[in-house]
Amino acid sequence: MKKAFKIFVTLIAMLAIPALAGLGILALWNGIVTAVCGFATITFYQAVGLFLLGQLLSSGFIIALFFGFGSLHAIIRHRGDWHDHWHKMSNEERREFIQRRREMFSFRNRPGN
Repeated sequence: MKKAFKIFVTLIAMLAIPALAGLGILALWNGIVTAVCGFATITFYQAVGLFLLGQLLSSGFIIALFFGFGSLHAIIRHRGDWHDHWHKMSNEERREFIQRRREMFSFRNRPGN
């Protein structure tokens, strides 16, 4: 239940943040840029598109928040489970784990191993 609630809140935030930013861009563009520079007015969807374009071009915090470092990725991938599991292992269990991974991915035959 807790995981489903977190996913729901994250998805709502993924929709709400661009929508709110789009409203802000819409108001600022239509209120200032059209009067000062004489550009045409824009619609809500164009404002959201400008926000997302700006995020993509500048490696923005919104996209990084949700996809790179974000809560949706953490919820789906269970961030913290491996961290806790690793720290509860003994040194011998860690060595066995690393050895199994090396065998699985054929790292044992590389120079230096």
